[in-house]
Amino acid sequence: MPLPGVAWAQRALISADGRRAYVGEETPTGSRIGVVDTRSGAVLAEVQTAPESWSGTKTFAPDGRSIYLLSAGTLNIFDTSTNTVRASVPLPEQPHPDGWRVGSPYSLAVSPDGATVYIGQGGPFLDVPPNPSVLPGRLLTFSAASRTFTGETPLPTSNPRDLVLRPGGATGYLSSPEGLIRLDLTGARPAVVRTITSPGFIDDLALAPNGATVYAQTKPEGRIQVIDLTTDTLAATIDLHTGFRQIAGLAVNPRGSRLYVLIQTNLPSPTVAAYSTATNRPVPKEDFAEFDLEHGATLTVGPDGHTFYVTGTNYNDNPGTFLQIVSF
Repeated sequence: MPLPGVAWAQRALISADGRRAYVGEETPTGSRIGVVDTRSGAVLAEVQTAPESWSGTKTFAPDGRSIYLLSAGTLNIFDTSTNTVRASVPLPEQPHPDGWRVGSPYSLAVSPDGATVYIGQGGPFLDVPPNPSVLPGRLLTFSAASRTFTGETPLPTSNPRDLVLRPGGATGYLSSPEGLIRLDLTGARPAVVRTITSPGFIDDLALAPNGATVYAQTKPEGRIQVIDLTTDTLAATIDLHTGFRQIAGLAVNPRGSRLYVLIQTNLPSPTVAAYSTATNRPVPKEDFAEFDLEHGATLTVGPDGHTFYVTGTNYNDNPGTFLQIVSF
């Protein structure tokens, strides 16, 4: 289905019943959330979230009634029952030297009880080519009840990326160029425990539903690190043989039996490659490439485990930005 006027579409969030898709949209006049009826394809709402075009990470509250969404310097709270932005809360001022710029927020996760929101913010930076300078970033905590920021924790990285929380919410894992960082979330404020992988740019994370394994995309090698979270050790490495520019996204199905990787193959369409989580080996007969897209941008697996939601673009035939929903 087309997303008119959208230059870039972020990963879709899918409601628990599978009937609504919430897409972060970047347009020339700002960022917004598009609400799509997944059965009819109708766009039900397009809600402005920030005047800047950049649309950041977003995630559901555990009850599905709210979506937390990052924009430049702001945490936005979107009400899924009314399709309105309930609040936009500026991030606390980040101390920085004169002439430097504050870091961008990127990582975002909500505790399983819905009480606390965690935001990873990059460090202040001085963009002076060819030798830019960057300071360490921080992890912010936000109270959902009071809608206020309650604290911050220094991070051993200037570039926090993806953030996942294990079931129960006692432990978090943060990807970064320094490796995968373990966080203890049980105290009054989060604490950095250790970095559990060797240095190397780790970006997107996909957590197994039982919380025992995390799949970490590494760049520029084009690999997936399979990390056992019961021992915090690297259990296996999946080489996708694609190169990092071709990996658009990864997701685990609700049963935890398959890892899906969206890969930019040659035209006419991208491919979702399937891997068995039991063996960490490809399952070629389950690969899917029947998309009406030239380039795939993001991948979500629906709550039924048998639906892909892929955002992407066409540049040649039928140009534009799209959300495509396919059953498999």
